[in-house]
Amino acid sequence: MHILIRNATIVNEGSSIRGCVILKGQRIDKIFQGEKAEQDALRYCPDRDMDLDAAGKVLIPGIIDDQVHFREPGQIRKGSMTQESRAALLGGVTSVMDMPNNTPPVTTTPALEHKYDLAAANMYVNYAFYMGSTNTNPEEVFAPKKHCCGLKIFMGSSTGNMLVDDPAVLDIFFKNYQGIIATHCEEESVIRKNTELARSHYGDDIPLILHSTIRSREACITSTRKALDLALKHRARLHILHISTKEEVELIRKARRIHEGISCEASLPHIWFTRNDYVRYGTQIKCNPAVKTTEDRDAIIEAIENGDIQAIGSDHAPHTWEEKQRPYTTAPSGIPLIQHTVQMLMECVKDDKLSLTSLVNACCHRPASIFGIKERGFIREGFYADLVLIDPEKEHLVTKSQLEYTCRWSPMEGYRFSSSVSHVFVNGTLAAENGQIVQKPPVLPLM
Repeated sequence: MHILIRNATIVNEGSSIRGCVILKGQRIDKIFQGEKAEQDALRYCPDRDMDLDAAGKVLIPGIIDDQVHFREPGQIRKGSMTQESRAALLGGVTSVMDMPNNTPPVTTTPALEHKYDLAAANMYVNYAFYMGSTNTNPEEVFAPKKHCCGLKIFMGSSTGNMLVDDPAVLDIFFKNYQGIIATHCEEESVIRKNTELARSHYGDDIPLILHSTIRSREACITSTRKALDLALKHRARLHILHISTKEEVELIRKARRIHEGISCEASLPHIWFTRNDYVRYGTQIKCNPAVKTTEDRDAIIEAIENGDIQAIGSDHAPHTWEEKQRPYTTAPSGIPLIQHTVQMLMECVKDDKLSLTSLVNACCHRPASIFGIKERGFIREGFYADLVLIDPEKEHLVTKSQLEYTCRWSPMEGYRFSSSVSHVFVNGTLAAENGQIVQKPPVLPLM
């Protein structure tokens, strides 16, 4: 089967050029660029099964999301692989890396293999899974595994508490793990101290606005510094997730000068929201690490643009609406956002905060390179045809009825985006078109 995408603005590997892309089977067969691109493409592929005129649209590689929480197995009332991956597809995300804080946690090889079995049957996008760490499971972590994308270490407690706070165990992991160590960096002792202080003033009625004071910038900076010290000591491959403060950006930038095996990610909550948004959204935007100041958000976006932050993830983390309506101290942390990944980032492009080439670099190229994902993340001949067409001029109003999430809510409800996702291809199959799932595409493990 041949598919021709013509007249698109192809954004790839630092350039933005008008051209044509021909798909054959699961792969990109041929790319034509320049003044005669359309003429050459039509001559090369006279008999085609689909001819898509993409004039006025932007073509990018499918987004590789390095941090999602799809909740299956164990909590499918919050999020299932099927529904969350359908939402990812509509958001221009064609590959996901899912976290291990399931119920029960994925801290054993059989549990990890079980997730891969579930994914093969249920996912609408390509997938990989992290192995989870605890203070007591080094033997499981170092056992041989297929497909695993990395080791997740919660250096601060979060949803599905898997805290690793034993210094000796942390040293073992950083010294001996051969793959990527992905960290959630918040210093638990600082969080506990801040929580106790807040309870002494407010009892159980702690106001939400204090979330970024309790899970403070000090907690993030202290933990990030600890992770960097361990990575530098052992030359470990460290990927720090959801950077939330400007100080962490600077710490990581300096550490990367010494050790190129260090990288970091910004997540959608910290790119989009600030603590000022608690007044409007309440616990809907409670997440860990907490969103911080406008200055921090602007520093994060600037760091994505200049390459000091290498990757962007959604940190998609659904909970039921009823759970999120609880008081601050009992409402769970996490936000469902993945269905609007492309559109949220395109707003940053529209506002001249982020370039299209930097968006593609952080969402596609760098995640593929950091995690060693072969033949994805770039628009290249012979690579898998994971592709996203964006209409930068077609507005889109978010309504509840459009949401694919199992939890059926989003803080983006009612927002009018200035762009839309037009078409999404996964492994050469047109899987989504104009906000609708067309068909379940063939999907594969990333590793």
